[in-house]
Amino acid sequence: MSLSVAYKAALLLMAALSAHAESLNVVGVLGNSGEQGKALIRFSDKPARGIGVMCDRFGALWDRGGAGVLNRYTADGRLLGQYRIPDGTNNSDQIALVGDTLVLLIGGRLHSLGVTAAPGSEAKPLNIEARCISFAAYKGAIAAARGEEVILVDAATGAITPVVKLKDVDFIELGDDGAVYPMAQRKLHRFVAGKETEGWPREVNGDRPQLIDGRWYAHAWHGTIRRYDTGLDPTPGVVLGGASGSFIGHLDQNGDLFCGRGMAQVREGMFALSGLACVLQLATWHGDRQQLEIVRRIGSVPNCRGIGLDRDGSVYHLCGAWDWTSAPDAPMRSGVNTPDDFGQAVMLDGEVMVAPGYLWNKPAFYRGKLSGEVAIDRIEKDCALPRGTVGSAVWRDKDRWVLMAIEPGGKAFGFHIESDGRYRSDLGEIALKTATSVKEWTALAMQGADTLLAAGDGAVIEFGRDGAGWQERKRWSSWGTGADERFGARIHLSCDGTTLAVADGARQRVLCFAPTGGRPRAVFGRVDTVASDLTGMDSPATVAVSGQRVVVYDAGNQRLLKLELAP
Repeated sequence: MSLSVAYKAALLLMAALSAHAESLNVVGVLGNSGEQGKALIRFSDKPARGIGVMCDRFGALWDRGGAGVLNRYTADGRLLGQYRIPDGTNNSDQIALVGDTLVLLIGGRLHSLGVTAAPGSEAKPLNIEARCISFAAYKGAIAAARGEEVILVDAATGAITPVVKLKDVDFIELGDDGAVYPMAQRKLHRFVAGKETEGWPREVNGDRPQLIDGRWYAHAWHGTIRRYDTGLDPTPGVVLGGASGSFIGHLDQNGDLFCGRGMAQVREGMFALSGLACVLQLATWHGDRQQLEIVRRIGSVPNCRGIGLDRDGSVYHLCGAWDWTSAPDAPMRSGVNTPDDFGQAVMLDGEVMVAPGYLWNKPAFYRGKLSGEVAIDRIEKDCALPRGTVGSAVWRDKDRWVLMAIEPGGKAFGFHIESDGRYRSDLGEIALKTATSVKEWTALAMQGADTLLAAGDGAVIEFGRDGAGWQERKRWSSWGTGADERFGARIHLSCDGTTLAVADGARQRVLCFAPTGGRPRAVFGRVDTVASDLTGMDSPATVAVSGQRVVVYDAGNQRLLKLELAP
């Protein structure tokens, strides 16, 4: 071949490559109101229950950020600082504010922390045990219950003043006039100077009753908040959530807030609401409708093993959905009950999501179109779905849909589902025959009707049908000889039939390939470089692709990144 012919061939090859070259660009963040950099919100690795929320005199909000961590936020959703608190967690944990001192009930013991303490400071033990404490304070003290005794605790000195003897106190509150309100057996008592007020106790329909600006608020399941006047008459009753008297088969709820832990007034007409999962919601009061409306989500995505992404760009996470255009602090819409466990989500025909999980200790399948509220099939018996599945795939087998879910160790289970994702029956174990053993499986996907893709031990493994099971045909973890042309030790993948998206966690990047492999069509992230801005990631994991859109769980930064493929 002459030089001119070789030169022309090279130019043609370069032109062909450039014609197919694409870019993968970040277009936004979901699920982390801090968005990027120092403002990013992060929770600790170990989950813990919410403790309520307090708003200090600087307008900053305080709530637990996972076990052992107390987070301080701006009202617009940025992280201001993290503080050390005990690791223990239970349903009675709570927070109170006395002047510039936070009082924390953690694991049955009281601790204190100044709101002006430097980030990284540790809460100090008060060496006082309690079953519950009040949200409010009066003359430097909070109310508390321990054993059969109701007491006042001075936040500065720890001095204790007995109030009254009362059994089975679950919750307690203080009035701005010093009245003590212990709640026992669903009835709220009122004591002044140790004596019960005439006409009390009165029944409360809800937990954690809290007195704010002359009105009572109480919490119930499904993110329900009820409002009452000072005498506990409804004004008007339910102001948020779905457990209302008008319930007709539908619960309008926020999944993050399905079991409220407390609330704080940020300013007139605006409240911060604390949920069981420590994610705050900012809500505004609409006097004309007598309702609260959630307008901001303050928190992160501390874990994510399943992402639903439909062809319209709706993104599903755990217990609700976002639109493609949603901002980092957008509340999730179409909330449902938060699962105990949630695996990899898959899409039927690009619009119906199915995700295996567990709800209230039973196998469950979350399913439906992401434009509205998904349904939950909770299976009471005869379902072999295990907890902790890491991969899902769905295909047509003659006249039925088959969903397969796989454990990290490689045990796979099949389920017959309908075209709307509804669970029908178990199909038993499904054999995955590999050429060599796989230590850890991390994801599954379908490439067409007869090709199954799996992520295992840092490689893409391609399977073909083998009777009722699958046989390995190909395995690849590199596409060249360069140091950057190889996956790290752990990857996740998703395929929509046109694009194979791979999250290369150890090497801090997302790559898009043709479904059959080859060289990457596009890459996002800086190889081997951890970043918290919008140019890179920290340990990307779960990934979903639909058309030109890719969503990846940026695990180290506890956020979802929205990416788009462009020519």
